[in-house]
Amino acid sequence: MDRSELRRVLEAVESGEITPQDAEKLIEALYEKEIGDKYDAEDFVEITKEILEGEELNKSISMTNGKLVIKGKVKGDVSVVNSVVEIQGIINGNLNAVRSKIIWAGGQVDGDVNLILSKEEGTPNVVGKHNIVSFDIPLVNKLFADKVKLQSEREIFIDGEHKIDSLKKEKVIVNGRLSALSIECENLILTGSLTVNNLQAESVVVSKSGILNAEHVELERLVNSGNCNVGVLEAEEITNMGSIEAKEVESERIENSGRMKVKSITGETMENKGETECQDIKLESVENTGLMIIETAKLEVIDNTGEIKVNLLRAETIYNTGTISVQALETDFLKNKGKVSAKLFNCRELEGNPVTKLD
Repeated sequence: MDRSELRRVLEAVESGEITPQDAEKLIEALYEKEIGDKYDAEDFVEITKEILEGEELNKSISMTNGKLVIKGKVKGDVSVVNSVVEIQGIINGNLNAVRSKIIWAGGQVDGDVNLILSKEEGTPNVVGKHNIVSFDIPLVNKLFADKVKLQSEREIFIDGEHKIDSLKKEKVIVNGRLSALSIECENLILTGSLTVNNLQAESVVVSKSGILNAEHVELERLVNSGNCNVGVLEAEEITNMGSIEAKEVESERIENSGRMKVKSITGETMENKGETECQDIKLESVENTGLMIIETAKLEVIDNTGEIKVNLLRAETIYNTGTISVQALETDFLKNKGKVSAKLFNCRELEGNPVTKLD
């Protein structure tokens, strides 16, 4: 569907010839126009990405809340939400944009250009069709500006406020506010707010503006820069730069440079550069350069150069160059070049500074 056809459809809605629901389906049809099967997609959230002159990317690009500068060639599709795209080079596939700004700077799109609630600067150079739902159509703002849901067989983009029972897609992008009972997907990008009972996904990226509220979350990988409030969080890998509050966290590897407040943490390894507050921790190893406030901890190895405040600490091996304040300490081996204070202390082998009595 080209621009003139779409405009006629929207004008027909305004005159009452067709319903807003039919118009929304037509807009969704634009979003479905992709080559995506040919190339794997690489996701970018809240960053600036540049494809250099002479560089060829054999992938599709998906970007949310970022800036993409194309000086070389992208062989797949480019799909963006709330982003800026500057085209100096070539896109072999389609360009799909929602609520974005496209800057034409001498480049070319070989496929179709599908723009929804987006703006353009410069002179477009499009080999395929140039489909636009633009801001200059009053009806679009009236009907869709505050509530947008665009989906294909594999992907869904949600803006505005929506409520659903269940959702199953390969990729889910939530830029507005979504409430759901269950979501199952491969990739979830959250720049808005999501409230869900059960979430199953391979990868979840929560941006600085993102908010996740969930009862049970089961993932392979979580990258959080926003706010997560979860009942039970199971993830193979957790990288936290924002805030996580949870009742239970189970993970093979945790990297925290933000803030975590959790009742129970179990798993294999944790690297804490931020602040962690927990009632009960059971891990194989902990490397701490930040602050940890713990009620009880059962660990195999601790390497501490930060500060740890704990009531009961049981560990096979402790390497300390920071500060540890503990009510009761049990360990096989303590190498202490920092300060360890304890009320009760049981250590088979001590090397370095003595343990001081905690008042």
